[in-house]
Amino acid sequence: MNITITGNLGSGKSSVAKILKEKGYEYSSTGNIFRQLAMERGLSVEAFNKQVNEAASRGDHSVDKMIDDTTTRIGEERDHVVFDSRLAWHFAPKSFKVFIITDLDEASRRVFNDSLRANSESYESQDACRKALINRQKLETVRYKEIYDIDYYDMSNYNLVIESTNAAPEEIVQEILDKMAAYQNGKFDKMIELNPSSIKVPEKERSEKEGTGGIEVFEKDGVFTLYAGKNKLDEAVTQGAKFVAVRIAGSEPGGEDSFMNFTSMNS
Repeated sequence: MNITITGNLGSGKSSVAKILKEKGYEYSSTGNIFRQLAMERGLSVEAFNKQVNEAASRGDHSVDKMIDDTTTRIGEERDHVVFDSRLAWHFAPKSFKVFIITDLDEASRRVFNDSLRANSESYESQDACRKALINRQKLETVRYKEIYDIDYYDMSNYNLVIESTNAAPEEIVQEILDKMAAYQNGKFDKMIELNPSSIKVPEKERSEKEGTGGIEVFEKDGVFTLYAGKNKLDEAVTQGAKFVAVRIAGSEPGGEDSFMNFTSMNS
C-alpha cells in the first residue's frame, strides 16, 4: 500500500518520508517530479522554476497540473511508494493518508534553527519565523482553494493525524506503519493521535468527565485542551506513551493561529 505524508510547516514530514524510504519504500516528492520535468526540457531547476513562476503570474498552472498528473499516475501504477507532498493525498487517493501536526512554537523553532544552520538570513528571530509560517499557511489555504477547491487543512481528509511535537521521526514512522496495518485490517478509518504530554489539562472540573470512554479534547489555536478522560490521560503520561488516540469534542472559537478543521474528525 502507498503512503502519502503531508503536514503543517515545520512538522518534520520530509524526515519521516525519508526514513520510510530507508525502510524500502519508493520515495516520490514534488521536488523530485519538478526536477524530472526540468530535465526533460533541458533546463536547470533554477531556469525552470523562473519559467514556471512567470507562467503562474499569468494564471498558467500547467506545470502544477503536470506534477499532479504524474502523482496520480505513480499512485495508480506502483505500490509501496511514500509520497512527500502537500497534495499527494488528493491525487493518490488509494493510499494511507497521513497528516503530521506540530505545535506552532515548536514548528517555528525547528524552521528558524534550520535557517541558522543553513546560514540563511530568512528570519530575524523565531517570532518573525512564527509569523511567517502563519502567513504562509494562510496563503496556502487560499491558493489550494482557488486552484483545486480543496481545504488542505481539513483533517477529515486523512486516515491518520499524528502529532510530532514531542516525538522523534523514527517513533512517528513506526506508529504510521503500525496504524496502517490496523487500518488495512479494518480496525479504524480515521484517527487522531496526540503526544499525551502536550495535551493541556485545565483546572476545571470538566476534564474529570468520563466522556465516551476515551480521551476527548478541545482544539484552539493549535493547542489541545482536555475535555474528558483525565484518568486515561494520566495513565498514558505515567507509562511514557508517545501517542494517545483522542476524540475532538469541538474547536473553541477565536484565535488567528489555528486554521485546521478538526470538527468532522471524530472517528
